[in-house]
Parts: sequence; structure tokens; C-alpha cells
Amino acid sequence: MSAEPRELIALPLIIVVGFAIVASVWIGGNGGDVSWIAGMVNALAVPALLLGLLLAAGAAILSAL
Repeated sequence: MSAEPRELIALPLIIVVGFAIVASVWIGGNGGDVSWIAGMVNALAVPALLLGLLLAAGAAILSAL
């Protein structure tokens, strides 16, 4: 079973957004400041998508061999 390229591209972004959701619920639930989380997601979204593209390209190369 191999992953589809769309799944490989989206996986790092899903991890970043999931981390942000968990952090905001955990920190916000304890009365902490969560204003930095939106900035973190914005800063990590593009690198996460680039990592996903690299994963999809690597998987395409390996499946072509």
C-alpha cells in the first residue's frame, strides 16, 4: 500500500495544523496566551507544503525505479 501524492503533499501541513490545534486547546484551556499560534502556522505552512512536495517527488522517483 503506497500513499497517493496528494496525501504526501498534505501530510506535513496536517501535522502543523494539528499541532496548532492541540497547542491552542492546551494552552488556552489553562488561561495562557494563544496569539502566537496563528503566527506559527503562517510561518510553517509554506515549508510544510514544500516538504510535502519533496516527499511526493521522492515517492514518484522511487516508484519509477
